[in-house]
Amino acid sequence: MPSTSASRRSQEKPRENMDAAEDYAEERYGISSMIQSQEKPEQVLVRIRDLTVQKADEVVWQQFNVQALVAVGDHASKQMVKFAANINKESIVDVEGVVRKVNQKIGSCTQQDVELHIQKVYMISLAEPRLPLQLDDAVRPEAEGEEEGRATVNQDTRLDNRVIDLRTSTSQAVFHLQSGICHLF
Repeated sequence: MPSTSASRRSQEKPRENMDAAEDYAEERYGISSMIQSQEKPEQVLVRIRDLTVQKADEVVWQQFNVQALVAVGDHASKQMVKFAANINKESIVDVEGVVRKVNQKIGSCTQQDVELHIQKVYMISLAEPRLPLQLDDAVRPEAEGEEEGRATVNQDTRLDNRVIDLRTSTSQAVFHLQSGICHLF
């Protein structure tokens, strides 16, 4: 009977071979080079609100944020899935994917009838692994956070990190309201 260490080594070899396997999707993901306005990109960006059932099976370049799926298949290798899984929260990425109709509504997204199946993903700007505040904490009302023992964000932290705080749904709603009033005038 082989020793335990020998059987572990034999189990590790297939893993090494899988990681060292040829990455057929290596041109479809990675860290993007700096654009520097030297050339005009040809891709047309699609807004999240325009992702509808009518766009099902279309390939689109995506901007802003949306729930997306990266799975090993024709367009995504294991290495690409690993790259996407290691992207820090709040990083900025360019994504190309196919819009697919879903059978069940997605309750956590604004676009509940469709999802994006990623074919290409490029890192534009990597966020720090640990941010001074999380959007989930910043959105939570202080009274609710104190009652449930969850973290809340105080005013000083919000003002010191205004760039992140402006991404909360509350701040966005204020700007939408202000914009609507300006359009009325």
